[in-house]
Amino acid sequence: MKRWNLIVVALCALCMAFSATTFAREAKKPENKYPHSTRQEPKVSMSPSDQTALNKAADLLNDGKDSQAQPYVEKVLGNAKASPYAQAFAHELLGGIHWNADKPDDAIAEYRKALELNALPNNTQFDLMYRLAQSQLQSEKYEDAIATLADWEKQSGAQTADELALKANAYYRVDKFQDAVDTMKKALAMSDKPNDSWMQILMGSYFELNQFDEAAAIVKAQLQKDPGNKKLLNQLSQIYIQADKPDQALQVLAKAKSDGLITTSDDYLQLAKLYALADKPKDGAAALKEGFDKNIVQGNYDTWKLQGDLCMQAEDDACAIDAYTKASAQAKDGNVDYQLGYLQYYAGNSAQAVEAFNRALSKGGLRQEGETYLLRGDAKNELGQGAAAQSDWQKAATYPSAKTMADQRLKAIKAGVKITRGKKN
Repeated sequence: MKRWNLIVVALCALCMAFSATTFAREAKKPENKYPHSTRQEPKVSMSPSDQTALNKAADLLNDGKDSQAQPYVEKVLGNAKASPYAQAFAHELLGGIHWNADKPDDAIAEYRKALELNALPNNTQFDLMYRLAQSQLQSEKYEDAIATLADWEKQSGAQTADELALKANAYYRVDKFQDAVDTMKKALAMSDKPNDSWMQILMGSYFELNQFDEAAAIVKAQLQKDPGNKKLLNQLSQIYIQADKPDQALQVLAKAKSDGLITTSDDYLQLAKLYALADKPKDGAAALKEGFDKNIVQGNYDTWKLQGDLCMQAEDDACAIDAYTKASAQAKDGNVDYQLGYLQYYAGNSAQAVEAFNRALSKGGLRQEGETYLLRGDAKNELGQGAAAQSDWQKAATYPSAKTMADQRLKAIKAGVKITRGKKN
């Protein structure tokens, strides 16, 4: 199955520009954000010189002066007598500097060093652990993010909607779609105002599990809040296509068209293809013609060939001939010219048919090469070019798909039977 094209942003407040807090200036003990943790609060202490250096670094970081902050951090890290607390805080600050400098691997390494020292207060320790998981997810280290979040839950004794949504995102990225569904549903149950991206993860996971009804239900719920959202409408139609429900997919986009939401080339092309899937090629051709007439759909090989295919299926030969003629000029193989020659021949235009078949054989890459020789022979025969027609039929007889019909023609000619144009298949 084609992987759902999902872009999730702003999940769980993934704002990774590092901001430091000047720890030494807190006037009172901060609120315990992790009351259920069994981790014992470590004793925090550092020398006055390390404290001064780290406070200065934190201030500079908060002012966006990372390059000026780094020497103060490195001064503490280079102090062999620095306390574990001072070292941990310095590693955390250095991780932030690396992250802001777009060095995610270095940032993650520093965050790990800070955590491994196990010297930060609970609030800081668990906040940093959560930031590590965010950094890992942002850096596409999805399995690491899952492991970090599991460790965060275990050590902090906490579980939040944001954290569960972050974990569900990571599960989705490693194709653990059922885990993503189960985890995201828990996140949604814990939140009064879930992020829209959470619903996208849930819907995408259902899609990958082939649970199309569930995926469609999510998109429908979102459309109730935002009925004019083209992205959601396209997603719903794609879900119905994957569920082999082309009529329902068509209903979605047909309504979008009536609401004035079909406005781009991609919109018109998708609508035309849906009409073809729903066995309504005439409507598809009309939709695509409207796109051409409005100069929204640009004429090129793909769009003209699609129009030709739709018109041919709708048995509008004049339209198909016009579209295939335009596509022929840009065709890299002879298949469109074969279709064009076929239509010209049965429209009674044998000379034009021969020209199209000549181009088809010259370009090559034909799926029906034997039939091309066969029909070119028929067209030449109608033009009174008997010897040339027999030559083409002899060539056609060397192809298994055309051999029987070619032999019949050659036998008839030998017997003096006049060959007339048959009915179009």
